[in-house]
Amino acid sequence: MNFDFLSSDQTLFSNPDALDPDFIPKLLPHREEQQNYIAVAIKPLFHDRSGKAILVTGTPGVGKTAATKRVLKDLDEVESDKKIGQVFINCWKSNTTYKVICEVSKQLGYPFTQNLKTHEIMERISERIEKYAGVVFAFDEVDKADDYDFLYFILEEFPHKSLVMITNEKRWGSELDDRIRSRLIPETIEFKQYTPKEVFDILSERKKYAFYQDTWDEDAFEQLAEKAGEYKDIRVGIKLLKVAGEIAETDSSKKVLHKHVAEAIARIDEFKIKSSADLTDEEKHVLSICQQNDGKPMTQLFEAYTLSGGIKSVKTFKRKLKRLENKKLIVLEYGVLGLKGRSTLVRYIGAKKKEKYPKEQHKKEISPEKSLDEF
Repeated sequence: MNFDFLSSDQTLFSNPDALDPDFIPKLLPHREEQQNYIAVAIKPLFHDRSGKAILVTGTPGVGKTAATKRVLKDLDEVESDKKIGQVFINCWKSNTTYKVICEVSKQLGYPFTQNLKTHEIMERISERIEKYAGVVFAFDEVDKADDYDFLYFILEEFPHKSLVMITNEKRWGSELDDRIRSRLIPETIEFKQYTPKEVFDILSERKKYAFYQDTWDEDAFEQLAEKAGEYKDIRVGIKLLKVAGEIAETDSSKKVLHKHVAEAIARIDEFKIKSSADLTDEEKHVLSICQQNDGKPMTQLFEAYTLSGGIKSVKTFKRKLKRLENKKLIVLEYGVLGLKGRSTLVRYIGAKKKEKYPKEQHKKEISPEKSLDEF
């Protein structure tokens, strides 16, 4: 009888939670400089001053959210007589001022917001902020918010605050109202993509958290790390670790081998993070309008959008189009001369047609800002 296999009550995982998306390790390799930058931005709160507002940018899966959450966790361990409040909000989930303000109230200790109007919740928050020496506000996926009145409220009502805004969009903030932009003026810190060596280091560290010692064939792990590096998204690598381990357990193997990694890689299309999966329902609706009206002026698309039941304003609709262009799902051709003068045409690309339009093809002499004001 062969005893080189796991029994039914054995496992390769010492801490499977370490492979969950929300797990924040104590050590974030190759993000020490960025964490320090965020910490320095917050530090003035301990000296009765406002901290900095910073814009954290970078492509998906480069550690922006994890680094920010790690700094906030470390903030809890600072020995000080100053009480610093923390608010962390995902603007994909809380995408309106009302939802954001409700979440701010809840996280600052006043959850009783049911049946209250926005200004009433703001009043309750304002009454309670005096107990804090300062508050750190972190807004993940900040570009997913439909409006930004909550930023104006925070900038006006909180005497000592620090704002961390996380986004994949490097130019986020250019369309903010002047009253907000003039008060915000954030500094930008960009998270660069991980190098193959950095991917290897990060996955090695995560493997130590998640698996028992000597449960991985080293060549198989190198194969996995090399593949993960191709996707330039550390979340894909972490997911590969988890899936390969689960396949090995199903195979009753005491080690994760090449064949298990190969099978996990073969399944990668089932779980890798695609740009289309990052779309909200509203963005998917707008994208479908673009597909149905490929090549038509932006004004006609907005008419089709409203006729199909769309309820967003012109300004929000334009912002949705910009997001879709940033995700390389559409192309906006600015300043195209037609029968009714110059207009912006919307070209649908979609996930399978991206090579149809070269990267610089759609740029015209007329600026995007001017053309977007055609409505």
